[in-house]
Formats: sequence, C-alpha cells, structure tokens
Amino acid sequence: MTGCSIHLKKEQSQVTGSFKERGARNAIMSLSEEQRRRGVIAASAGNHALALAWHGSQLGVPVTVVMPTVAPMTKVQNCRLFGANIIIHGDHIGEAKDYALQDPALQGLTYINGYDDVEVIAGTGTLGIEMLEQVPDCEVLVVPIGGGALIAGIALAAKTLNPAVQVGGCLASEPSTRASAPTPTPTTGARRWLASSRGAAPRTPRRCGRDTR
Repeated sequence: MTGCSIHLKKEQSQVTGSFKERGARNAIMSLSEEQRRRGVIAASAGNHALALAWHGSQLGVPVTVVMPTVAPMTKVQNCRLFGANIIIHGDHIGEAKDYALQDPALQGLTYINGYDDVEVIAGTGTLGIEMLEQVPDCEVLVVPIGGGALIAGIALAAKTLNPAVQVGGCLASEPSTRASAPTPTPTTGARRWLASSRGAAPRTPRRCGRDTR
C-alpha cells in the first residue's frame, strides 16, 4: 500500500502511557543532590505530570504539580497515587504555570518545563537513538508535534548519529496553542550528552523509560 516498510515506536507501553517519561526522568537525574532534596515542580494537565510523579517516586525526589481545573480527573488521581503533591489552580495551563513559578510557598523547588527544557529534550532524544539502533537502514522519521520537545530531541539525536536521515513532523490542523514566533533554545548540553553516548554500552543511565518496540 505504501511502497515502503513502516515501523511504529509504541511509547504507549511506557508505565504512564507516553514518551514524556524519557524527558522527565532525564531532567530529574540531571539535578544536583540539593535540588533533588528540595524537590521539583511543574505545571501540567496530564502526561508530563504523570511522568514526573512516577519517576520522582522511583528516584526518591519530591514532586509537586500544579494542574488546571480542566485536567482529566483520572490523571489527577493517578498523579496522587504516585505520591505527587497536586495543586489544582487556574482555568488553563498558562495560569497553572504562573502560579507554579510565582507562589512564594513554592520557591526553592526546581521547575521542570515539559518541553522547553534542554534535559527534557535530551531525554526524548533516546527515542531517536533507539529508532536507529532498531532500524539501522531507516530513511525517514515521522514525529508528532505538540510542544516540540519530542521532535527536537529525536531530530537532534538522529541527525547527530546519521545526518542523512530525514525527520518530518506531523501537526494537528487546529493545534490548541500557537507560538507567536520561534523561540531559540540552547542545545549545548543536549549535544554534549549525545556526543558522549556514541559508542556507549547498549543501555546507559541516560536511556530514559522503557525501550519500546
């Protein structure tokens, strides 16, 4: 039908059901001991919150998540089951984020953005590494686009390992949010990590989340 072989990367098999675990775990693992002791905070309506809550519990790092009133109740409950401190605030994610960053009671916690964060982007890059390991003759990677961390990480990793591979993005016809202009993001840390991963053992501490096939 397509004239080519199609391989799917089944990230829904992660514990919390999405690729977000990769970035969340890498971001937590990149913190200093003092930052881990104090804990982390994020604003999220669902998957990023679940990922932080789960991996925070696994790594012994306190997690606080500010979730807007529109967050699905199932995801709110699951975050609490994972041990996260959940604060319901704001009509949308923007208001939740402002509260997380500005409330005096939350100062001292390290804020982890679900997509605009170098370590989160580097974590999602493990997907690109795994894809090329599992399908060495891969020519094109097609990646969904939401906040942008997934395609940024995959493109950075894949193009670093194989500059010839093509990376294409899929965007919903009516995305819920639109940026007014591109926002440059430094990738020095991510590039340094990716460079150091070349020739490493099949699974290094930076491989975040399950290897999905």
